Amino acid sequence: MRISIDEIVAGMIVDEDIYSDQGNMIVGRGFSISNVIIFKNLMKKQGIDKVKILYLQEPTVVKADEPKAKASPIDKVIEKEIDDFKKEFESAVNKIQDQIFSESSDTQTLRAILDETLNLKKGRHINVFQLMQKVKNQENETFAHCYSVSLSAYAIGKWIGLDDETLTDLTISAILSDIGKASVPQSIIMKKGKLSEDEYIQTKKHVFHSLDMLSSYDLEDTIKDGILYHHERIDGSGYPNGLKGDEIPLFSKIIAIADVFVALTSARPYREKLTPFDAIIIMEREFMDKLDIRILTEFFKRVGNSYIGNPVRLTDEREGEIIFMTSKNLSKPVIKLFDTDDIIDLSAAQYKDLSIKEFI
Repeated sequence: MRISIDEIVAGMIVDEDIYSDQGNMIVGRGFSISNVIIFKNLMKKQGIDKVKILYLQEPTVVKADEPKAKASPIDKVIEKEIDDFKKEFESAVNKIQDQIFSESSDTQTLRAILDETLNLKKGRHINVFQLMQKVKNQENETFAHCYSVSLSAYAIGKWIGLDDETLTDLTISAILSDIGKASVPQSIIMKKGKLSEDEYIQTKKHVFHSLDMLSSYDLEDTIKDGILYHHERIDGSGYPNGLKGDEIPLFSKIIAIADVFVALTSARPYREKLTPFDAIIIMEREFMDKLDIRILTEFFKRVGNSYIGNPVRLTDEREGEIIFMTSKNLSKPVIKLFDTDDIIDLSAAQYKDLSIKEFI
């Protein structure tokens, strides 16, 4: 339902992503409006007079003599979406594993699993990047990683304007990209310390193991190239062939970005999962000359906006939700606190020692 901003009351949920004229997301779908004045002023500054609203909860009226209740970061509908996604995620991971190791494996069944994967993105009030933050450590790390990479690669492909058929092939390539790690000794995969030279060589062979495991599938060359070369780097420092720049296929460039981001935001034997914003900092510092700069720039612009509306806990233990991303400092968003409705711009000098501790 689209209504005038003058009709907005506390407790309403925004049912669309709202962008500025410059293409930056102002408010994300699923944003819960608690401070009506701030929200209305923000919309008016952007020249927006109507907003699509989802009535997920009754409008909130707070009497003057009543203490202000702490805003809930997750309403019942959103909470159900998260629970459903966790179950669907685990189910999809198990299906991928069973299909790859099945004696009757075939491309048609694999594509059916893929269709199921893409359907998980439809009809959600919160986007897949926020949902993936809710998925805790998976026992089946390799296949959970592949699944997360496929969801991320699909989003990146859509952001850079790939058509539906190409998106499908990209997602197949991404979902199969690291399955060869199942053939690498688990003692190496789960090692907490630095890999020896021999262990690293064994790990790098997983791209060939992936293609061997898929030999019975009738896959397009673009799909197989995406799998084989997704660890190549623009500066030639990657493997298996040390390709540079435009020598690297498009699918491989996209999967590489998704792979790095998912790896950084997932728990590993040697470290806890990083927040998406910590991951962005690392990618800006260490990967600008290794990943395709055009795609990476678009990824940074879009992925930060994907977390608008997400509840977070700050390093001083206060909780709030992300309400705005500044393009000049993606790792320092603007936060609205749940308890007080105060607005904190983490990029401001006065908050230089404050950051996001975790997503909740």
